[in-house]
Amino acid sequence: MASHEKNRSITLKFGLYYNKEFFGNYFMPLAGLYWKINKKNSLFGVLPGNLDYEHKINERFYYGAIFRAATNSYRRETIDPCFSGDCSSKNYLRIDENQLGLFMDIYLSKNIVFSGESGYTLFRRYRFGTKGEKLHSYINYKNDNAYFKLSINYRMRFK
Repeated sequence: MASHEKNRSITLKFGLYYNKEFFGNYFMPLAGLYWKINKKNSLFGVLPGNLDYEHKINERFYYGAIFRAATNSYRRETIDPCFSGDCSSKNYLRIDENQLGLFMDIYLSKNIVFSGESGYTLFRRYRFGTKGEKLHSYINYKNDNAYFKLSINYRMRFK
């Protein structure tokens, strides 16, 4: 990621993400933003992966809205690797998910944070696929749903 600080309240970021996933090479261009709107409100994230709006109540309490997009893949067991006539084929599960939610952070100490988040997934898609030298096929399964998260984090705040 390359960063460019326009002024003390706005920083822009640009970059490229690469990962070798089980379905193949995965490239994603990145555009980031950190915008301190005022003393109590901030907008930050790296798209298309995440974007957070945060409102500061005081030094211990924050709340806001979040957007996250994630792509993950997992290798699945191949019972007969030559079932397609191509012995180099691999089975995988790919999950594409977009989360839209609300959160609240409570700082228990300077760096220890209790976080709660709730929202809904949009356009969540499971792809069960097979990848080989000559074959790339998959079955789509869509499943949007509510989600809820509770966590305790170690966090260092910057800016």
